[in-house]
Amino acid sequence: MYKINIFTAKLSLSWVRQLDKLKPSFCEFHYHTYTDFDELYGLLEQHLSTGAGALFSGQIPYFFAQTQFPKVSTHMLYFDISERDFYRALTELFYEKKITMDRIAIDFCYEENGYLGIHEWSTGQKPHLFSQTMNDFANNNIINKAADWHIQLHGDNKVDLSVTRISEMRERLAEQNIPFIFLHPSLHAMQLTLDNMLNKLQLQQLTRNKVVVVHILIPIDKSNIDELEYRQIALYKAILDFKQIYTSSFIVHREASYIAIITTYEHFLTTTNNYTHCLLVDFLDDKLSFPVKIGWGIGDSLLESQEFAKKAASLCSSKETQGYIIENTREIGPLLYGTLLQFDNEKQQHLLQLSTTHDIPLLQLQKIELILEKLETTIVSGELLGTHLGITIRSANRILQQLHEKNLAVELPSITSTTRGRPKKYYQINLY
Repeated sequence: MYKINIFTAKLSLSWVRQLDKLKPSFCEFHYHTYTDFDELYGLLEQHLSTGAGALFSGQIPYFFAQTQFPKVSTHMLYFDISERDFYRALTELFYEKKITMDRIAIDFCYEENGYLGIHEWSTGQKPHLFSQTMNDFANNNIINKAADWHIQLHGDNKVDLSVTRISEMRERLAEQNIPFIFLHPSLHAMQLTLDNMLNKLQLQQLTRNKVVVVHILIPIDKSNIDELEYRQIALYKAILDFKQIYTSSFIVHREASYIAIITTYEHFLTTTNNYTHCLLVDFLDDKLSFPVKIGWGIGDSLLESQEFAKKAASLCSSKETQGYIIENTREIGPLLYGTLLQFDNEKQQHLLQLSTTHDIPLLQLQKIELILEKLETTIVSGELLGTHLGITIRSANRILQQLHEKNLAVELPSITSTTRGRPKKYYQINLY
């Protein structure tokens, strides 16, 4: 059952209540009416987060909610005039009342709704529009501004009629003896908005019902059965402790060299702090005396999630406990102990461009970038890079040499050691 809160000015309640005719059996509507912004604020503060979605009688309360409660994640939509509604009203004006387009003032046509097609339809004769953008409605004084605009146009004899969808405007215009037409969304337009809201809620429900698989791999020599058995038992106990402490809802499946967990997408978001940090990595790193590889897999089926989880685990280093996430075509990680992964599109696009330009695997660049962030330095040696990537020093040196050749790293003067052997080479990596 979806609970949908509906916020409307008291003057608009009569037409908004038509929504009851469209209510599906799996929804419940809760109406909240207000007379001013102070009353609206109180209603939003009390009810906005309590439902699956929120519908507004118009753009004014919608923008007020957006600006006053920016952190609320509830789906929000507002009822708007459709082109179908609009042109039905205009037809009567043109053919029955003989009013031309350039003698009309309209306060609900703006760029975001395509000016309801006015600019394409009315060649040579443009109506007077209150705003070019809907963003102007994100203003607590919007009703007074719109009223002053209508009154000024009529006072200057520039228009013969005002067309408004602001319910509070009717009284203001009537007091000034200004002819006006009040339009509100038709039942058909309200149905379109309700359908849009239900699609959003159902899509969210499908996403949150996704099955997520965690594949936790124990990197160990399988010939050492005693050590493998000890680690498997220690890992299993640690996972049960994690489940109890964090009241986690998941199914645990044990195998010889790995443990699989089946959980929900909602629990995945909590455990990974919305893809940025893995509580499980921190917990197992603290509790275990050996590293494990943690792969999260998110697919469209259980089988696909399992395959993604196994692949994600294989991306992790065997030198320290790490996590990786694979969701369809997206790879995110590594999730490291005590490190917040800042996964932003701008950074990833930059790394992708470097990968394409210099023919370097994107995953390799992502790992290096995260390691530098964790170490809080851009200067590394082959030994240091190899340790954190889980590869040999020779392979790490090869990567650093490749970055140097492609002007993504600078070789620093060698540091002479008091012990025998070759001096260590250090490189300063510059990915930005």
